[in-house]
Amino acid sequence: MRIEDTKKEPEIAEMIEGSEGDRRRLSELLDGIRVGPGVDAMADEMREVVWADVRLRIRRRGLRMRIARYAAAAAVMVGVICGSWFMGGLRVENRLVAEAHPVVISTPRGVKSDVILPDGSRVRLNGGTRIVYLTLFGDQRRVEVDGEAYFEVEHDARRPFVVVTGEVSSTVLGTTFNVHAYSEDEDYQITLATGSLLVDGGRESRSVRLRPGEQGFFERTSGMLSLRRVNVDHVLSWQEDKLYFRAEPLASIARTLERQFNVDIVIADERLRKICFTGEFVDGENIHEIMRIISADSRILYRNRKNRFELYRNR
Repeated sequence: MRIEDTKKEPEIAEMIEGSEGDRRRLSELLDGIRVGPGVDAMADEMREVVWADVRLRIRRRGLRMRIARYAAAAAVMVGVICGSWFMGGLRVENRLVAEAHPVVISTPRGVKSDVILPDGSRVRLNGGTRIVYLTLFGDQRRVEVDGEAYFEVEHDARRPFVVVTGEVSSTVLGTTFNVHAYSEDEDYQITLATGSLLVDGGRESRSVRLRPGEQGFFERTSGMLSLRRVNVDHVLSWQEDKLYFRAEPLASIARTLERQFNVDIVIADERLRKICFTGEFVDGENIHEIMRIISADSRILYRNRKNRFELYRNR
């Protein structure tokens, strides 16, 4: 048996959606359902069915209200947290940059090493090289170099990458280049492999912008910065233990060999120091093999003891 009263449905719905007083009146109405002895037992069952529906709808309504309240509160909280995080993040970053301290990395002669900088840029150091940088970069990514290093710079348009070698500074955003700038050498060489590079020779010189395959050549005695084309593969060959010399003075070749093999080479005769050689060592030659090749020149003899080589003039 099913009893329907379509007229009462709107009123019951209003009671369900209404105040606590309305729901109390609905409870009294349901408790008073009695249509006669024959249906008295059925009334209890009907009352429980109706109450189940009422409770479900009340719970749903309450849940919607709670969700709305929580969502509003969450939105306010997210706004507060995001604002606090952003402002706090700036303060923390500024504090960390202010507290950053220098990192000094040196490689001994005869050793090559790889370094990852705080911004993710990579540096490969040749033997006898020293670099200095901060533990955390600020508005400028600055690295000081004494020696030879190959850079693979992460692009960051907001923070230029500056390599300082004595009087010369090189500024990039993202590129690959090689710096040859030992403090004991007479000149510095900055060679660009990819990208773009601005080389500044200091107040007494000029600035040049390099394109791939070009080298900024800085003469320390005169303070002059010049531009020239070079074979980039030859310039970068030190990373694979290959050596190329093109009309290079013996004194300069000796310094390169000292760094490559961790030896000492002495050239007492000034005339020998200025003799220029052209050659390449790309097959893994050791220092003894290279010395024998150099001494094939009839003007040069050498002798060695342990890791010390002395080149002298053939009388």
